[in-house]
Amino acid sequence: MIESSRRVEPVPIACTLGAGALERRGDEWRALVASSVVQVESDASSVRLVLRDSDAALLAAASLGAREKECCAFFDVAIEIQADTRVLRLSVPDGAEEVLAEFAEMLRS
Repeated sequence: MIESSRRVEPVPIACTLGAGALERRGDEWRALVASSVVQVESDASSVRLVLRDSDAALLAAASLGAREKECCAFFDVAIEIQADTRVLRLSVPDGAEEVLAEFAEMLRS
């Protein structure tokens, strides 16, 4: 067995978007919720957006989730596809719960 001595640095809990871009991104998230989400569920470490049953909703969620991961690298972004539901899940590591709570509140506003 080969062991690596490389140390993995934690990803900073920070967004790289500027103020104007951050506001536009918030508008994009609210538009996604209005057009493509049937339910927003959250707990301390994750937000689940249950999507409408359409390819357009899935594509829009995947695109926005990927762009969010680019600016907020600490988010874990996943698409969950079940027989009867499609979900965009965003999770955060320990220490980022407050950021996630603000994000979830923004989605509901």
